[in-house]
Amino acid sequence: MDKKLDATIIKYLLVIFGLLLIYNYSSTIVVLMGFMLNVLRPLIIGGLIAYLLNIIVVRLERSLLRKVKATKPFIARVISVVSAVFIVGLVIYLIIKLIVPQVLTILTGLVQGLPLLVSQIQTFIEDSDASEVFNFFGNNLISDFNNYSQRILNFATTSVNQLLSSVMQVVGGATTALFSFVIAFSFAMYLLFGKERLTKQMSTLGRAFLSPKTYNRVATLLDITDHNFSGFFVGQTLEAVILGTLCGVGMLLFRLPFALTIGTFIGFTALIPLFGAWAGAAVGFLLIASQDLSQAVFFIIYIIILQQLESNLIYPRVVGNSIGIPGIWVLVAITIGAGVGGIAGMLLGVPVFATVYQVIGILTKKRLQMKQLATEE
Repeated sequence: MDKKLDATIIKYLLVIFGLLLIYNYSSTIVVLMGFMLNVLRPLIIGGLIAYLLNIIVVRLERSLLRKVKATKPFIARVISVVSAVFIVGLVIYLIIKLIVPQVLTILTGLVQGLPLLVSQIQTFIEDSDASEVFNFFGNNLISDFNNYSQRILNFATTSVNQLLSSVMQVVGGATTALFSFVIAFSFAMYLLFGKERLTKQMSTLGRAFLSPKTYNRVATLLDITDHNFSGFFVGQTLEAVILGTLCGVGMLLFRLPFALTIGTFIGFTALIPLFGAWAGAAVGFLLIASQDLSQAVFFIIYIIILQQLESNLIYPRVVGNSIGIPGIWVLVAITIGAGVGGIAGMLLGVPVFATVYQVIGILTKKRLQMKQLATEE
């Protein structure tokens, strides 16, 4: 009994000593971790590329290449990996070919069309009966409105200039990025072609150094995480494509301007759950309003109807239970993710929160079962 107590005391003393070391050398540890992350960045990126490609590889081998995999697994792996690289490359090409020019078109259209929109609003205020109400609150309202409008225009122009400057900086670092990409892509190919052997090796290490109970917990956690992330990315991407296509086609049928531009942009922003499509719709409203305010109002009505159709019919069928958390927690996940990691945090926050939510649910269920058994005994 004394030996167990001594071992426990020593264990806690070591933990406290370790925490004190981390506290005293926190700045050095942060610098060292930053250096290690910078060195390992190509490998980390390669792992992410392999994971995203593996989502496609697994689905191809389970469906179209199922018979080939049963007889010639290596041939099936080559075909699935090449097909996955082609699909992802095609998506990237379409993004560069379609979305990037459309975003530039939106920025240019907003900068050029905002003065017209401001003029329309100012004319409406001056010509309508509402001008008397505005004059009641002060004669400087219109001049203040013009000042704020000018500030908005200056901000938009400055943002475009900053965007172009950022593009030039990205082009300047293209050589380093290309070298890192070659290493990352090579590492991703190694992972994809040797994932069974690597999985077996990691499983052997886990069984050797972990207790059976801990190993099973870790394996279950990894399975849940993989299921949530892969299901979320596949479902959300497909849902965004459907929503963007319906938006663009509907705008063409109703003869609304910038149909291809806005439809593509909304499809891209819809990758972010809950807020993405509305953010794209807000930009689309401003772009159309710069040409015709009445058409912009009709566009918003159409988007509201389309979003209701998407929320009640398309999203449950396409994404289904891939997220696995109620809508209120999706909102919490996006808010926290945006605060921690910006746009990337908004994308990753939902599957991360879904994993935590599901793990807590499993632990809670087991805990209640244990209490129920203890009560019955």
